[in-house]
Parts: sequence; C-alpha cells; structure tokens
Amino acid sequence: MCAFCVVSAAWAGPLTTAPTVLVKIHVTVSDSKVTVVPKHAPRGSEAQFIVRNVGKKPHTFMFGGTKRGVQSGFSRLVRPGEQKLQLLFLNYRGVLPYLSSTPADRNKPGMRGKFTVGE
Repeated sequence: MCAFCVVSAAWAGPLTTAPTVLVKIHVTVSDSKVTVVPKHAPRGSEAQFIVRNVGKKPHTFMFGGTKRGVQSGFSRLVRPGEQKLQLLFLNYRGVLPYLSSTPADRNKPGMRGKFTVGE
C-alpha cells in the first residue's frame, strides 16, 4: 500500500463535529456591575468564559439557561479575587441573558445584560 493512499484515506472522514472558532469571553464581576467582553459570538463556536471577581463579596455568575429542555448556559460561584474558566459550545442562536444571581445583586441594573449568539 502506498503512503499517499493511507494519508488520503485519513482525510476522507467528515470534520463537522469540532467547533471551528474558539472565542475568549472575559467576564469581570465587581460589587456593582458585570462586564462581558465581547457581547457576541458566532453560532457553533466554542466559548471560553474567563470569569473574574474583582469585588469584595462572592458572586454567582449565571449565563444563559434552559430553552426547550436544552441547556445553553451555566452558573458559577466566584469568590473575591478568584478566577474561573468555563467552556460552552454555543449551539443556540439568539439572545442569552447573563447576571449575578446573588440575592444582594438581583435589583442592581449593572449586574445583568444580554449576550448575542449568531452569524
């Protein structure tokens, strides 16, 4: 068997299961606001959320949720000075909410926002 035949056979399979884009999303949580940069990503990309708490209190960062029985988000408790990493495959197209769900943060307008997954 020739070497070319082996190489061409290895490339014959479909490559549709791996995401094509890795998007780093920086989330900074303080005691008064949540900042997300960028606020959009393409559908089908792998999102790497880097969640950092620069405040003096612990905060629970929630992203997305459950749509029609499909999970499209996560929730992470981040203590002061801590940084956590969360990977999420963005297969839902549309607007996803994010917020700090800590009871003291629920009524603060700066502790919530919207993230867009699209083309």
